[in-house]
Amino acid sequence: MSDDAYSGSARVYDRFVEPMNAPLRRIAHRMCPPDPEWTVLDIGCGTGAALAEYADVGCVVIGVDTSPSMIAAARERLGADADLRLSDGARLPVADGCADLVLISLVLHSIPREDAVALLREAARALAPGGRVLVTDFGSGRLRFPRGWWTRAVTAVAELLAGREHAAHALAYVRQGGLPTLVAEAGLTMRMQQPTAGGNITLAIIEATDGAE
Repeated sequence: MSDDAYSGSARVYDRFVEPMNAPLRRIAHRMCPPDPEWTVLDIGCGTGAALAEYADVGCVVIGVDTSPSMIAAARERLGADADLRLSDGARLPVADGCADLVLISLVLHSIPREDAVALLREAARALAPGGRVLVTDFGSGRLRFPRGWWTRAVTAVAELLAGREHAAHALAYVRQGGLPTLVAEAGLTMRMQQPTAGGNITLAIIEATDGAE
């Protein structure tokens, strides 16, 4: 991919974005405590901060991202031998059933709906038997005042700064029902939801529906 939209943000991501992401990862670990025997796949791995935490407890980790700059930053964090893969299409460059846990954090709202549905199906394809997908993304329910309103305003500004197309996808994501409607369209099952940030963010555990591929 010659045009890397994240080449600039990769240099400052850990300084400005990671302080907001770290509390979300702590909630994710409480919802789904890491097992050192797992293989963990992070779709949209960014600079590798989430993968580093799973690697620290003994998990095998695989990172996928569309940005060469993010992959380079993740490799710097995780080491030269880290299993990091560049993706430039709808199909992920991973084998069927390769992961016990698949992470998708703040990705689905930023892409067209058909791509988000396809990505969830790809995540399900990558799951080993009994595996789970752990998604963190915008909430679509009622916001709690004042925190939910405040965090929604902050994230709305961030989405606009990311570009008009990005902001349009985020708005459509919320207006069209957010994660629950995407999960249903992908033919998957949502097992647990945990709202946070005043309802602005939702974490969810998703599983493949029995009989689904």
